[in-house]
Amino acid sequence: MSTREYAEQIVDSLLILPEEKIREVFDFVTFLKERLPRQGITLEQAGLTREQAVNLRARLKTFEDDWNAPGMEAYDKLYF
Repeated sequence: MSTREYAEQIVDSLLILPEEKIREVFDFVTFLKERLPRQGITLEQAGLTREQAVNLRARLKTFEDDWNAPGMEAYDKLYF
């Protein structure tokens, strides 16, 4: 069975569950997702040369304090 087929079966099954059980499933899926290794992409896949990546990193450094502020880790969970 493909990933899409599994996902469709899971969604179909979720639709008959009470809301509190759906929250439990969501919590479990979040738990599993957080334990996956983060997978980055290569510079080549991003379409960047090493020089461009160094330049981009230097320009983004100004945002570092904001990114590392308390509570900002919540945004990591939205996208990773």
